[in-house]
Amino acid sequence: MRILEITRDDVPKDSLIIVPIGSVEQHGPHLPLGTDSIIANYVAEEVERRLPSRVLLYPVIAVGSSMEHVGFTGTTWVRFENLIHYILDFIEGVSAWDPVGVVFVNGHGGNVDALNIVVKEWNYSRRNPRIYHYYAYNRRVIDFITRYFPSFGHADAVETSLIAAINRDLVRWDRIINVDVSGNINIVRTIDVSRTGVVGSLSRDLVKPEVGSEILRFMVNDILRQIQDIYGITINNER
Repeated sequence: MRILEITRDDVPKDSLIIVPIGSVEQHGPHLPLGTDSIIANYVAEEVERRLPSRVLLYPVIAVGSSMEHVGFTGTTWVRFENLIHYILDFIEGVSAWDPVGVVFVNGHGGNVDALNIVVKEWNYSRRNPRIYHYYAYNRRVIDFITRYFPSFGHADAVETSLIAAINRDLVRWDRIINVDVSGNINIVRTIDVSRTGVVGSLSRDLVKPEVGSEILRFMVNDILRQIQDIYGITINNER
């Protein structure tokens, strides 16, 4: 069920709240500013589709912590501490009607630290609802990605393949450039290591929409397994 489309009387008892969270930030000259939000929202919608009677799907939190991309037009961000307080307030608000849990489906690496703090802050001090942070590029997913790509960066062939799998029209195919740049944007700004905004490997030949579809399918099945283990919700019809 989608929270924006139902009434208060339609909210299921023991619902599992799913909240996609991403970013509005530059993704090179060829990918949309909302790339991380689009991917997170896609995964969250697939979870709701597989568990329609239990999941309460919220709209995507599009603006996250993206200070690493300062210097590029379009990048929009909030401070880490403000994101932490916002999410904690959100959880406290929904906790009043006793959902079984809140799962944040996160498509942006810059949100990871804030969400991990939220999970510990809430779960260690309160019993319900249980909070879970699902990072779309966790180690299991990265291991799957590296079966097909040599590395995972930012706005590279991996993210381009994922967006192309969701909607080919969102990729500006004529703007794809040949890039092979390394750099740790967890400790320095993207613009300091890549003037193009792309980190990793990118070329037209490296983009594989069919592989993007396989990665998305793996993400969806991976989060469903975590939900089953953490919340005891039976998942049927795995694809």
